[in-house]
Amino acid sequence: MKKNTYILIFFLCVSMLSQQYIYAQDTTPFADENIDDLGDVSDEFQEAFFEALKQKGIENYERAITYLNECIVMEPSLSILYFERGKNYNLLKNYDRATEDFIKTLELQPNQESVLELLYEVYYRNRDYKKAEDIVLKLVTFDIQYKEDLARLYIATQKYDQALDMLDELDNQKGSDIYRNQLRDRIYTLTGDTNRQTEAIEKKIASNPQEQSEYLKLIYLYSEQGATKKAYDIALKLQEVNPEAEEVQLALYKFYLEDGKIEEAITSMQKALKSNKIPNKAKHRVLNDFLLFVNKNEQYEPQLESAIAIFDSQAGDTKIYQELSNYYIGKGLKNKALPYLRKALNKDPENLELIKNTLLLQLDAGDNNAAAKIASEALELYPSQPLLYLTYGAALNNQSKHREAIEQLEIGIDYIIDDVRMEADFYQQLSNAYTASGDTIKGQQYLEKSQTLKSQIDK
Repeated sequence: MKKNTYILIFFLCVSMLSQQYIYAQDTTPFADENIDDLGDVSDEFQEAFFEALKQKGIENYERAITYLNECIVMEPSLSILYFERGKNYNLLKNYDRATEDFIKTLELQPNQESVLELLYEVYYRNRDYKKAEDIVLKLVTFDIQYKEDLARLYIATQKYDQALDMLDELDNQKGSDIYRNQLRDRIYTLTGDTNRQTEAIEKKIASNPQEQSEYLKLIYLYSEQGATKKAYDIALKLQEVNPEAEEVQLALYKFYLEDGKIEEAITSMQKALKSNKIPNKAKHRVLNDFLLFVNKNEQYEPQLESAIAIFDSQAGDTKIYQELSNYYIGKGLKNKALPYLRKALNKDPENLELIKNTLLLQLDAGDNNAAAKIASEALELYPSQPLLYLTYGAALNNQSKHREAIEQLEIGIDYIIDDVRMEADFYQQLSNAYTASGDTIKGQQYLEKSQTLKSQIDK
C-alpha cells in the first residue's frame, strides 16, 4: 500500500500542478497534501484513482472516467473526483457532462478558483454568455484582471456601456493597456458612439496634456467624422506640445483644402504622405480626398501624379490603386488606369473583380500575352467563371492560337447562365477562331448565332 501511496502522490502533484484546487476544510491546495489527508480510503480506491490519473496522463480520457466512476461509487462525497472527471469530459469536448461535474464540485467545495475558471471556459465556449458572466463575477474576487473577461462578455451580449465602464475601472486600478484600448475601439466601431469616445480622449488630454498619442487619436477621430475644424484646432494644440509632430498634417491638409488654400493643402498632403509616423490607412484617406478634389479640378492633375508617386513609394495599397484606375477610366485614360490595376492585382492576386477588370483592360490595350497568362492562372482558382474563358479565348485568338482558343471557348460557354450578351461574345470569338483555322462553315454558323443573340439585345 505504501508503494501505491508514493506513486499516487507523484501523479497527483503532476496532475494538479497548474490548478489551485482546494479539497480540505481549510485553504490548503489539494496537490500539496499528503494522500492520507484524503481520509480513510481503501486500497481499491487508491488503485482506481491512480489508474484514472495515469489514463488521463496518456490521454485515454474515457478510461480515466471509468476509473473515476468506480471511485465515486466508493467515495461519493469527494469533490476532487467530480473535478477530475469534469476535466476529462472537457478534454473529450463533452461540455454538458463537464459542466455537470464542475457544478457538483462547487456544491461540495464552493468558491474554488480553478473550478470556476474551467466552468467559465465551458460556458464561454458554448456561448452561454449569461452563465459565463455570473461565473466571472465570482472570479473577479480572486483577481481584478477578470474584469477584462467580463468586458468581453458584455461586448458579446451588447452591453456596451457596461463593457466600457468595466474597462475604465480596470484602467483606474492597473493603468492603461493596449489590449483594453483595442477593446474600446471595437466597441466604438460597433456602436458608433463617437461622443463617449471623444469625451474619453479629451479627459485623457486634460489629465496629461503632454501625451501626444491622445491628440493624434482625436485628430483621426474628428477627421473620420468630417469635423475638419475640430481636427484643425486639435492639431494646433498638438503643435504647441510638439512643433515637429508630422501627424498634424492630416488635419491641416483637410482644413486648407476645404478652406480653398490649395497650395498649403498640397504642401501638407506631401508631408503627410512622406511621413513614417502616419499609418497607411490615414495616407490612403488623404490621397483619396485629393483624388476627389482633382476629379472636379483637373488643373491639379500634375500635383495628383506627384502625390501618387510619393504614396506609391511609401504605402502602396490595393484599394487606392483601384480608385486610381477607376479615376483614369472615368477620364477615358485606360492606358493610365491599367498600371494601377496591375499593381492592385500584384498585391491581391486572388481578387476576382480585379482579375476581370485587369483582363478587360489588357485586351483593350492589346496586351494579349499578359491577358492570356492572367486568365490561365485565374482559371486554376475559378474554373467555373465564363468571363475568364472568354478573355482567355480572345487573347489566344489575338495571338493566332486559334485551336487553343476554341478549346477554352467551348469549355467556358457551358458555364454561362442567363447572360445573352456574353453568349453572343463567345459565339463571335468561336466564329473568329474557326474561320481563321480554315473551317469557314462552322465559322459562319457561330457568326449567325452571335448576330441572332445580338439582335435580341438590341430590341
